[in-house]
Amino acid sequence: MMVRYAQVEQGAPFPDTPEDPPHITDLKQKRQSKMEEMEQDPILTCLYRMRFGASQLYVYALAWVAVIICAPVYVDYNFLVRQVPARCVVPSCDGNDTSFNESFVQWAIPENQQCKVYQRSEANITECEEEYFSNDTETSCSEWVYDTSLFTSTTVTEFDLVCDSDWLRPLAGSMYMLGMLLGAITIGDLADRFGRKMGILVSVLLLGGGGVLSAVSPNYTMFLVMRLLTGAGGVGLFQVTFVLAVEFIGAKWRTFVGIMIEVPFALGEAMTGVFAIFIRDWRWLQVAVTAPAFLLLSYMWLMPESVRWLVSQGRKSDAIKIINKAAKVNGVEVPKHLLEDTNPEIPTVDGTISVANSKDDLVKEDQPPKVKKTVLDLLKTPNMRRRSFNMFYCWAVCTLVYYGLSSNSGNLGGNIFVNFIATMLIEIPSYVFSYLVLDRMGRKGTLTFVLLLGGGACFISGFIPKEIEWLIVTLSLVGKFGIAAAFAIVYVYSAEIFPTEYRSVGIGACSMCARIGGILAPFISSLASIYQPLPLLVFGVLSIISGLLIILLPETVGCELPQTLQESEDFGRDQSIWYFSCCKSRSNDLTGEVNEGLEEQKI
Repeated sequence: MMVRYAQVEQGAPFPDTPEDPPHITDLKQKRQSKMEEMEQDPILTCLYRMRFGASQLYVYALAWVAVIICAPVYVDYNFLVRQVPARCVVPSCDGNDTSFNESFVQWAIPENQQCKVYQRSEANITECEEEYFSNDTETSCSEWVYDTSLFTSTTVTEFDLVCDSDWLRPLAGSMYMLGMLLGAITIGDLADRFGRKMGILVSVLLLGGGGVLSAVSPNYTMFLVMRLLTGAGGVGLFQVTFVLAVEFIGAKWRTFVGIMIEVPFALGEAMTGVFAIFIRDWRWLQVAVTAPAFLLLSYMWLMPESVRWLVSQGRKSDAIKIINKAAKVNGVEVPKHLLEDTNPEIPTVDGTISVANSKDDLVKEDQPPKVKKTVLDLLKTPNMRRRSFNMFYCWAVCTLVYYGLSSNSGNLGGNIFVNFIATMLIEIPSYVFSYLVLDRMGRKGTLTFVLLLGGGACFISGFIPKEIEWLIVTLSLVGKFGIAAAFAIVYVYSAEIFPTEYRSVGIGACSMCARIGGILAPFISSLASIYQPLPLLVFGVLSIISGLLIILLPETVGCELPQTLQESEDFGRDQSIWYFSCCKSRSNDLTGEVNEGLEEQKI
């Protein structure tokens, strides 16, 4: 049964039995999801039947702090690898005290050219006079002078990432995304094996250590390697603290908590722009946004371990201590008869299900061996093949456009710091919008709308004259609003499109495609050096195509979700492609499977 929060007054005894919801549907009687069975565990019932009290608020507040601290490294690339105006060093003219804008630049360097310098008419002349330079012959240079009026130092100025080496600049963002891919796999598995707090510890060391070491990198190669480690730590910290917080909160609040935890993420991203206003040297900026991660080492003492994980490992005494402490803080009493042996099933960080009664009883007897499920199984039938590729593309586009717009905020004109901060903060209303309309407009309708909204805004902004900066910035913000909302919605929708037995496999494949999009994002943003509106046009076209493709998917709101591949193949046959569940409140008669879809997308 679905376990609900019991509204217990301060000091009141803890209810003895779980309270059934007022509605129990026929489908619910036939099928109980694995998540529901887990929440029937007596020990976890004690935890989840508490109201959202001080103990839950404490854990959630710690998760907010961790998310705020890990968020800046997702977007600090915009300032660390900031492209600044550059020109060639003019021999005999430039000295130690010369600046970017010198009078001899007009006749010694070709106009709008940072990789060439006019050749001297006679090689043996060393005087810096206009008459000694030939306007007919250009030559390449190997040293550059940079405009340091905005930033005193970036990796571009430090490692000369210009001209023939300009292609190396986007690699900093791509290496971070590759680190996220590796970190999501390895740290998630580590947290499932050795505990959520161990996952936090490893993530903090990678994030803080990689960040500080990248700040002292003597060359660009080391900087890229440290970016990979920082990416692994950043995604691991967000992932593990998020899961730990959600596992400490009952099902009633998890949808709200799962979406609203994106708010501190947006605040942390915006803080990067605030730091950059006051710290214009890339090394010190990198230290400022990554060193605070070491403060989270205190979570080894401040943050409680996941009760779900402890129960799955047979460490019931530790789980009971945490529950008793939480009950004391919340002013409730835990009946001893509820804390009995159980055989729980626990969702893991990577989305799989672990079954355990104790450390020595990890495999149930008299059960047929499990068939290994792969993403190839999703591609064997025509409907699921089309839907899977549709979702893979949508995830890749959401990630590419999301990080691409963040990277492109400095190419919009006007104040780059204000543009960057606004681009990050616009995510907050998008998450609130998603939460409020997701059930009313339906998954399909909402996702189509926000993708077309964001894509259309980006595409139109590409044709606005650059003199109208305020309109370009406004349309770019609308684009970020749409794609951020799409990013939140696609998690929920994907979890409901894939059948139960392949949900983890499907979400994992989608996540892999998303990282590919993230790796490509910095390169798409760098196209602004060729034609400034080009990145926005690319983002717009890709988003519009994705929004149109979503129309081909079935609506899932209020539907009995598929359990098997065959059920998925048949799912939605009774729906027209133009069917949208708009302006209808989702029934409260949600099945356990629908709630499982919402739940597993967060895990």
